[in-house]
Amino acid sequence: MKRILLATDGSKSALGSAAYIANLYAGASDLEITVLNILPPVPPLYLEEHQDPLIRKHHAVWKEESLEKARKCTKEAIDVLQGGGFKKNHIHAKHAPQVVGVARDIVREADAGHFDACTMGKKGMGWFDDTFLGSITSKLLEISEDRPVWLVSGSEWKSRNVLVAIDHTPKAVQLSRYVGEMLRGLEGVKISFYHYCKPSVIDLPLERRELEEIEKRIADKEKGQMDHFFEEAQKVLDDLGFDKRAVEYEFELGKSASTRKVSQRILEKVQEGQYGTLAIGRKGATAAREFRLGSVASRVSTESRNCAVWVV
Repeated sequence: MKRILLATDGSKSALGSAAYIANLYAGASDLEITVLNILPPVPPLYLEEHQDPLIRKHHAVWKEESLEKARKCTKEAIDVLQGGGFKKNHIHAKHAPQVVGVARDIVREADAGHFDACTMGKKGMGWFDDTFLGSITSKLLEISEDRPVWLVSGSEWKSRNVLVAIDHTPKAVQLSRYVGEMLRGLEGVKISFYHYCKPSVIDLPLERRELEEIEKRIADKEKGQMDHFFEEAQKVLDDLGFDKRAVEYEFELGKSASTRKVSQRILEKVQEGQYGTLAIGRKGATAAREFRLGSVASRVSTESRNCAVWVV
């Protein structure tokens, strides 16, 4: 049984993430969803003056109003899920107190429930309101470590077309396994693996002919690596029951290796192929501990539109 934590603040964006799940998993019987709302922090006055009867009275009113708003948020998301065909006994609502901060409390709930993914809208009117991602969303990506986070934007998706952006590391196979396990059993799924390659040797003091030869050697070696990783990924998906005809692979040799160019090209592929879902590894080839989120994954998460981005 797959388990997804759906965090909501009641915003249109949050309801969009519920619609995405309902769309993607329509007809699935092996999925449980917990709709989570983190309650607002208790105002300091109610904590410091709890012995005062009048303040206790107002605190009780505030507490009930906050809980009622939380119930409304979760109910709206549950209605979307049920409208998509989910059975009532596969959906759970949870209203958790804010202990440290919204993002850290979501992670705490994800850990406690052993969820396979945490899903939310990219922006909202409360938690997620910010220029690009939203302050809570950004923080969640930063601290979620190895916990998969799904960020949803837009309102319409061809949800069962999935682009998996892979780099030249063995983690490409791990990513394919996760994607396969989360999509296993769904009808009409199409999975496309994509790798963008451009050797960056422009700063070397060599003649153009020598640079081109070195670039070709690097690209050929990288293509060999990626071909091998795709073969391994294909075996993983075969074992999970995927039809070979529903799995594709593209190695693209590009003209620029900059972080911005790579992220832009990935997002262009999403639009060109009308993919509803983009899956990408959390870290790039460096995998440095001090970088909790790779630069390409960060840009893709920030700049994506009208799709769901799985940061794994």
